[in-house]
Amino acid sequence: MRLLEDLTARLRHALAGRPAVPEPAPVSAPRAQPPIGTHARPVRGWVQPDRRSCGAACLVVSRALGDPSYAAWLETGEVAGRPRDRRTPGRRFADEVLATHVRTNRWIDALGRPQWAWPRGLGTPPWSLARELTATGGTSPPGTGHRVLTVSPRRHGEAYDVVTRAVAHGHAVPLYVGTRLLPRHVVLVVGGDAAALEAYDPSSGRTVRLPREDFVRGHLEVAGWSEPWFAVLARGGATPGADWRP
Repeated sequence: MRLLEDLTARLRHALAGRPAVPEPAPVSAPRAQPPIGTHARPVRGWVQPDRRSCGAACLVVSRALGDPSYAAWLETGEVAGRPRDRRTPGRRFADEVLATHVRTNRWIDALGRPQWAWPRGLGTPPWSLARELTATGGTSPPGTGHRVLTVSPRRHGEAYDVVTRAVAHGHAVPLYVGTRLLPRHVVLVVGGDAAALEAYDPSSGRTVRLPREDFVRGHLEVAGWSEPWFAVLARGGATPGADWRP
Protein backbone atom coordinates (compact mmCIF):
# COMPACT_ATOMS: atom_id res chain seq x y z
CA MET A 1 0.00 0.00 0.00
CA ARG A 2 2.89 2.38 0.79
CA LEU A 3 4.37 1.65 -2.65
CA LEU A 4 1.02 2.37 -4.33
CA GLU A 5 0.75 5.70 -2.48
CA ASP A 6 4.28 6.63 -3.55
CA LEU A 7 3.47 5.81 -7.18
CA THR A 8 0.27 7.85 -6.96
CA ALA A 9 2.19 10.82 -5.54
CA ARG A 10 4.69 10.59 -8.40
CA LEU A 11 1.84 10.46 -10.93
CA ARG A 12 0.35 13.63 -9.46
CA HIS A 13 3.76 15.27 -9.63
CA ALA A 14 4.04 14.39 -13.32
CA LEU A 15 0.53 15.56 -14.19
CA ALA A 16 0.71 18.89 -12.40
CA GLY A 17 4.36 19.73 -12.98
CA ARG A 18 4.59 20.60 -9.26
CA PRO A 19 6.29 19.02 -6.24
CA ALA A 20 4.33 16.19 -4.64
CA VAL A 21 4.75 17.93 -1.28
CA PRO A 22 2.61 21.11 -1.20
CA GLU A 23 4.60 24.32 -1.26
CA PRO A 24 3.60 27.07 1.19
CA ALA A 25 0.62 29.04 -0.08
CA PRO A 26 1.21 32.74 -0.83
CA VAL A 27 -1.09 34.70 1.45
CA SER A 28 -2.31 38.01 0.08
CA ALA A 29 -3.67 40.87 2.13
CA PRO A 30 -7.42 40.56 2.78
CA ARG A 31 -9.57 42.74 0.56
CA ALA A 32 -11.98 45.28 1.94
CA GLN A 33 -15.21 43.52 0.99
CA PRO A 34 -16.34 40.18 2.48
CA PRO A 35 -14.65 37.07 1.06
CA ILE A 36 -16.25 34.82 -1.52
CA GLY A 37 -18.92 32.71 0.10
CA THR A 38 -20.43 35.46 2.30
CA HIS A 39 -21.98 37.64 -0.40
CA ALA A 40 -22.03 35.62 -3.64
CA ARG A 41 -23.16 32.20 -4.79
CA PRO A 42 -23.19 30.51 -8.19
CA VAL A 43 -26.63 30.69 -9.77
CA ARG A 44 -28.58 27.52 -9.04
CA GLY A 45 -29.03 25.56 -12.24
CA TRP A 46 -25.71 26.51 -13.86
CA VAL A 47 -24.99 22.94 -15.01
CA GLN A 48 -22.15 21.83 -17.27
CA PRO A 49 -23.49 21.24 -20.82
CA ASP A 50 -21.69 17.94 -21.35
CA ARG A 51 -19.83 15.31 -19.33
CA ARG A 52 -16.36 16.70 -20.03
CA SER A 53 -16.83 20.43 -19.39
CA CYS A 54 -16.77 20.55 -15.57
CA GLY A 55 -13.48 22.45 -15.53
CA ALA A 56 -14.70 24.98 -18.09
CA ALA A 57 -17.95 25.44 -16.12
CA CYS A 58 -15.90 26.21 -13.00
CA LEU A 59 -13.92 28.80 -14.98
CA VAL A 60 -17.09 30.57 -16.15
CA VAL A 61 -18.59 30.57 -12.65
CA SER A 62 -15.35 31.83 -11.10
CA ARG A 63 -15.27 34.68 -13.58
CA ALA A 64 -18.91 35.49 -12.85
CA LEU A 65 -18.23 35.60 -9.10
CA GLY A 66 -15.36 38.05 -9.63
CA ASP A 67 -16.98 40.25 -12.27
CA PRO A 68 -20.56 41.49 -11.64
CA SER A 69 -20.96 42.80 -15.20
CA TYR A 70 -20.13 39.37 -16.64
CA ALA A 71 -22.50 37.69 -14.18
CA ALA A 72 -25.28 40.12 -15.10
CA TRP A 73 -24.74 39.44 -18.80
CA LEU A 74 -24.96 35.68 -18.22
CA GLU A 75 -28.27 36.14 -16.42
CA THR A 76 -29.91 38.91 -18.46
CA GLY A 77 -28.02 39.15 -21.76
CA GLU A 78 -27.62 42.87 -21.18
CA VAL A 79 -24.44 44.92 -20.99
CA ALA A 80 -24.00 48.65 -21.45
CA GLY A 81 -23.47 49.76 -25.04
CA ARG A 82 -24.37 46.45 -26.67
CA PRO A 83 -27.59 44.95 -28.08
CA ARG A 84 -29.32 42.53 -25.75
CA ASP A 85 -28.28 38.90 -26.18
CA ARG A 86 -31.56 37.08 -26.87
CA ARG A 87 -30.39 33.60 -25.95
CA THR A 88 -31.84 32.08 -22.78
CA PRO A 89 -29.64 32.29 -19.66
CA GLY A 90 -29.12 28.52 -19.78
CA ARG A 91 -28.06 28.61 -23.43
CA ARG A 92 -25.79 31.59 -22.80
CA PHE A 93 -24.08 29.78 -19.91
CA ALA A 94 -23.71 26.57 -21.91
CA ASP A 95 -22.23 28.38 -24.91
CA GLU A 96 -19.76 30.24 -22.68
CA VAL A 97 -18.67 26.97 -21.08
CA LEU A 98 -18.19 25.22 -24.43
CA ALA A 99 -16.23 28.18 -25.87
CA THR A 100 -14.06 28.25 -22.76
CA HIS A 101 -13.39 24.52 -23.08
CA VAL A 102 -12.20 25.00 -26.66
CA ARG A 103 -9.92 27.84 -25.56
CA THR A 104 -8.31 25.94 -22.66
CA ASN A 105 -7.54 22.84 -24.72
CA ARG A 106 -6.02 24.29 -27.89
CA TRP A 107 -2.34 24.90 -28.66
CA ILE A 108 -2.55 28.66 -27.91
CA ASP A 109 -3.90 29.98 -24.60
CA ALA A 110 -6.12 33.04 -24.08
CA LEU A 111 -3.06 35.31 -23.87
CA GLY A 112 -1.64 34.03 -27.14
CA ARG A 113 1.06 31.92 -25.50
CA PRO A 114 1.82 28.35 -26.63
CA GLN A 115 0.49 25.59 -24.40
CA TRP A 116 0.11 21.82 -24.58
CA ALA A 117 -3.10 20.96 -26.39
CA TRP A 118 -5.36 18.47 -24.62
CA PRO A 119 -8.22 16.34 -26.03
CA ARG A 120 -11.52 17.89 -24.95
CA GLY A 121 -12.91 14.41 -24.42
CA LEU A 122 -10.53 14.12 -21.45
CA GLY A 123 -11.71 17.32 -19.77
CA THR A 124 -9.53 20.31 -18.87
CA PRO A 125 -6.02 19.75 -17.46
CA PRO A 126 -5.13 21.78 -14.35
CA TRP A 127 -2.29 23.69 -15.99
CA SER A 128 -4.60 24.94 -18.77
CA LEU A 129 -7.22 25.92 -16.21
CA ALA A 130 -4.56 27.93 -14.35
CA ARG A 131 -3.56 29.70 -17.57
CA GLU A 132 -7.17 30.64 -18.34
CA LEU A 133 -7.65 32.04 -14.84
CA THR A 134 -4.47 34.08 -15.27
CA ALA A 135 -5.92 35.56 -18.46
CA THR A 136 -9.50 36.22 -17.31
CA GLY A 137 -8.89 36.72 -13.60
CA GLY A 138 -11.64 34.60 -12.12
CA THR A 139 -12.10 36.14 -8.69
CA SER A 140 -8.81 38.04 -9.12
CA PRO A 141 -7.83 40.86 -11.49
CA PRO A 142 -6.99 39.67 -15.04
CA GLY A 143 -3.27 38.96 -15.25
CA THR A 144 -3.03 37.53 -11.71
CA GLY A 145 -0.82 34.45 -11.88
CA HIS A 146 -2.25 31.08 -10.84
CA ARG A 147 -0.49 27.88 -9.83
CA VAL A 148 -1.41 24.22 -9.52
CA LEU A 149 -1.07 22.69 -6.05
CA THR A 150 -0.69 18.93 -6.01
CA VAL A 151 -2.57 17.34 -3.11
CA SER A 152 -0.21 14.76 -1.65
CA PRO A 153 -1.98 11.54 -0.57
CA ARG A 154 -0.31 11.81 2.84
CA ARG A 155 -0.88 15.54 3.38
CA HIS A 156 -4.55 16.12 2.70
CA GLY A 157 -4.91 18.22 5.84
CA GLU A 158 -2.25 20.68 4.74
CA ALA A 159 -3.89 21.06 1.33
CA TYR A 160 -7.28 21.64 2.99
CA ASP A 161 -5.76 24.44 5.08
CA VAL A 162 -4.21 26.04 1.99
CA VAL A 163 -7.57 26.07 0.21
CA THR A 164 -9.33 27.43 3.30
CA ARG A 165 -6.84 30.31 3.58
CA ALA A 166 -7.26 31.12 -0.11
CA VAL A 167 -11.06 31.24 0.21
CA ALA A 168 -10.77 33.42 3.32
CA HIS A 169 -8.79 35.92 1.26
CA GLY A 170 -11.43 36.09 -1.45
CA HIS A 171 -10.36 33.41 -3.92
CA ALA A 172 -12.67 30.83 -5.47
CA VAL A 173 -10.55 27.69 -5.87
CA PRO A 174 -11.00 24.99 -8.54
CA LEU A 175 -10.52 21.58 -6.94
CA TYR A 176 -9.91 18.37 -8.91
CA VAL A 177 -11.39 15.21 -7.38
CA GLY A 178 -11.46 11.61 -8.50
CA THR A 179 -10.50 8.08 -7.53
CA ARG A 180 -7.23 7.16 -5.84
CA LEU A 181 -5.72 6.54 -9.27
CA LEU A 182 -7.06 9.35 -11.49
CA PRO A 183 -8.63 12.84 -11.27
CA ARG A 184 -12.12 12.76 -12.82
CA HIS A 185 -14.07 15.91 -11.95
CA VAL A 186 -13.63 19.59 -11.05
CA VAL A 187 -15.61 21.58 -8.49
CA LEU A 188 -15.20 25.22 -7.45
CA VAL A 189 -14.65 25.95 -3.76
CA VAL A 190 -16.51 29.19 -2.99
CA GLY A 191 -16.56 29.22 0.82
CA GLY A 192 -15.55 27.34 3.91
CA ASP A 193 -13.84 27.28 7.27
CA ALA A 194 -11.96 24.86 9.51
CA ALA A 195 -14.95 22.49 9.58
CA ALA A 196 -16.00 22.25 5.93
CA LEU A 197 -15.66 23.72 2.47
CA GLU A 198 -18.54 24.83 0.25
CA ALA A 199 -18.15 24.06 -3.44
CA TYR A 200 -20.11 24.61 -6.63
CA ASP A 201 -20.58 21.25 -8.35
CA PRO A 202 -21.10 21.80 -12.10
CA SER A 203 -22.59 18.32 -12.55
CA SER A 204 -25.68 19.36 -10.56
CA GLY A 205 -25.49 23.17 -10.47
CA ARG A 206 -25.70 22.98 -6.68
CA THR A 207 -23.46 24.00 -3.79
CA VAL A 208 -22.16 20.97 -1.90
CA ARG A 209 -20.51 20.64 1.52
CA LEU A 210 -17.06 19.04 1.80
CA PRO A 211 -16.30 18.30 5.48
CA ARG A 212 -12.66 18.57 6.51
CA GLU A 213 -12.72 15.06 7.96
CA ASP A 214 -13.84 13.60 4.63
CA PHE A 215 -11.26 15.67 2.73
CA VAL A 216 -8.44 14.47 5.00
CA ARG A 217 -9.51 10.82 4.75
CA GLY A 218 -10.00 11.00 0.98
CA HIS A 219 -13.66 10.07 1.39
CA LEU A 220 -15.39 13.01 -0.26
CA GLU A 221 -18.83 12.43 -1.70
CA VAL A 222 -19.11 14.80 -4.64
CA ALA A 223 -20.55 13.64 -7.97
CA GLY A 224 -19.44 10.11 -7.12
CA TRP A 225 -15.78 11.00 -6.52
CA SER A 226 -13.84 10.87 -3.27
CA GLU A 227 -10.16 11.78 -3.59
CA PRO A 228 -8.80 15.38 -3.80
CA TRP A 229 -6.06 15.72 -6.43
CA PHE A 230 -5.23 19.31 -7.40
CA ALA A 231 -6.19 22.82 -6.35
CA VAL A 232 -5.65 25.84 -8.60
CA LEU A 233 -4.64 28.88 -6.56
CA ALA A 234 -4.13 32.56 -7.33
CA ARG A 235 -0.67 33.90 -6.55
CA GLY A 236 -1.67 37.50 -5.90
CA GLY A 237 -4.59 39.59 -4.64
CA ALA A 238 -8.23 38.66 -4.92
CA THR A 239 -10.01 41.87 -5.75
CA PRO A 240 -12.70 41.74 -8.45
CA GLY A 241 -11.55 42.15 -12.04
CA ALA A 242 -12.20 45.09 -14.32
CA ASP A 243 -15.60 45.56 -15.94
CA TRP A 244 -16.20 42.93 -18.61
CA ARG A 245 -17.27 43.56 -22.18
CA PRO A 246 -18.36 40.83 -24.64
